[in-house]
Amino acid sequence: MGTKDAIVYFFYQKYLSVFQYHIYKLFPPGTDIGDLVDEFFLYLYENDWRRLRTFNGKASLNTWISIISFRFFRNYKHAKVDSNGLITVNDKWELFTGDWVQEHEAGFMMDLKVAIAGLPNDRDKSIAELLLLQDKDPKTVADSLGMTVDYLYTVKNRVI
Repeated sequence: MGTKDAIVYFFYQKYLSVFQYHIYKLFPPGTDIGDLVDEFFLYLYENDWRRLRTFNGKASLNTWISIISFRFFRNYKHAKVDSNGLITVNDKWELFTGDWVQEHEAGFMMDLKVAIAGLPNDRDKSIAELLLLQDKDPKTVADSLGMTVDYLYTVKNRVI
């Protein structure tokens, strides 16, 4: 698939409903969704996709893109719309997004547990559980397993 096809799929098919949801919550009816999605695309595209490269895999891509897009649309609204004295952000939205993110994180953790359980090597399972599920300090884990932190990261990256 070409770069253009990947961009169209990512921004206008796979995640368009997430973007629409945020836009409908933040902006008045009749706001051009396409223009705002284009602005978000340009935001991620700046500096050779620098912002998109901040995705580190600690959360699922769905959760990450939802949080990043919400923050972008909220900040964009504050910068472009609220300066003209138009609508304000719904105060309950911040409370709702916290619950929503926690729900998606719980689903991600369940998927991660299943993936770790499917690993063939017991040591790799142990390392993945300690680092990814329990969020233990890598130095402590490496010391307890008698390996260097660099080698621990090698195992972690292989597992991922």
